[in-house]
Amino acid sequence: MLAAVVVLVAGSSPGMAARSGVRDQSFAGDGVAVLDFGPRAGGASAADVLVTSSDKVVTVGPVGVGTDTVFGVSRLRADGTPDPTFHGTGRRLTSITGQDVPRRVIGLGGGRVLVGGSAGDAFGLVAYRRDGSPDPAFGTGGVVTTDVSAGPDQVLDLRVQPDGSILAAGVAGDGFALARYRHDGTLDPAFGDAGVALTTATFWGTPNAVRLQPDGRLLAVGSSEADAHGYTGFAVMRYAADGSLDETFGGGDGLVTTYPPGREYTRAWAVLVQPDGRVVVGGSGYGEGDYSYFCLARYLSDGTPDPTFSEDGVLSTAIQPYYARIHALARQGDGKVVAAGWTDGEDWSDALVVARYRPDGTLDRSFSQDGKAVVDFVRRTAEARAVATRNGRIVAAGDMASFAGRRWAMVVRYRR
Repeated sequence: MLAAVVVLVAGSSPGMAARSGVRDQSFAGDGVAVLDFGPRAGGASAADVLVTSSDKVVTVGPVGVGTDTVFGVSRLRADGTPDPTFHGTGRRLTSITGQDVPRRVIGLGGGRVLVGGSAGDAFGLVAYRRDGSPDPAFGTGGVVTTDVSAGPDQVLDLRVQPDGSILAAGVAGDGFALARYRHDGTLDPAFGDAGVALTTATFWGTPNAVRLQPDGRLLAVGSSEADAHGYTGFAVMRYAADGSLDETFGGGDGLVTTYPPGREYTRAWAVLVQPDGRVVVGGSGYGEGDYSYFCLARYLSDGTPDPTFSEDGVLSTAIQPYYARIHALARQGDGKVVAAGWTDGEDWSDALVVARYRPDGTLDRSFSQDGKAVVDFVRRTAEARAVATRNGRIVAAGDMASFAGRRWAMVVRYRR
């Protein structure tokens, strides 16, 4: 059975329950659910999280089963307990090739979800019905694989278009690819080359994340190539739906590079597209004693820095004394930006952290008193790899590991 385990975390008390940003004790008893994928499963992680309209929480991530790695999908009820209406146990393991890594989950309506990632060296997609069974109306038994390049391919983002077609974007060999599928999982021959468009320009640096815009354009972010001083910055590139560089972004070359002040080695790990077209990028920046910080940058839709965000479009936040990194971003309905990742914990471990920023880039001090909520597990290391918001609640998902190396997928929910 999938277990929702209560984990005691230092620093909690009954009096904290009324504050925004405190773990929601109505969820799994203490705001933390640890996901058990059964006796066959080894290490597990949550790579993405989806909160449904009924406040159920869906996570996807890789799960080890013997020497294989498979898709692990779980669904929790609003109270953080396993949802028995999903495959009877609240969790499902799906093997496509035995070397499969899920990275993204989106809703398809009617309780259905679509999971994307890699199936061996190919794009891998699996559609599930409300009850957790593979959707026979999609692909073959709910599964679609697409070998889009000669190198390793992996879906990193998914989007359903207004006509019901599905866009999948991700890494394809040394570049990126967009693939468009019809609702039944077949490639759309009217798109690109038989349904697939490969980028025609390589990323200027090292890519770490991609995101599809509503219009089908692709944003890729990571670290730039080193400058004359050996410093790296945020690198952001935008591609048109046909795979060419978008010349309307970044002054005509499709590229924007940002060096946050005082940060010598900066790397972007997450990207968020706001409804108004502005782009938020998050990651880490090193400087001032080789310590690292949460770093955020916001751009207008044409790639110019947003002067309404921290005056010059860039900010850094020290979380704990030494190190921190943003892995995921989400936007609340009121325009506040939520950043999740890891920071220093006790006993030389990593702790899961969530920070919330107002639309102008200042820390929202109504959240966990100082804008930052740190969950530190005793003799455990933890980090958030995904974050979602709904109805004012924040849900972070990632993993927790023992010093001996055992890893569990986990979900943390915070109060409104």
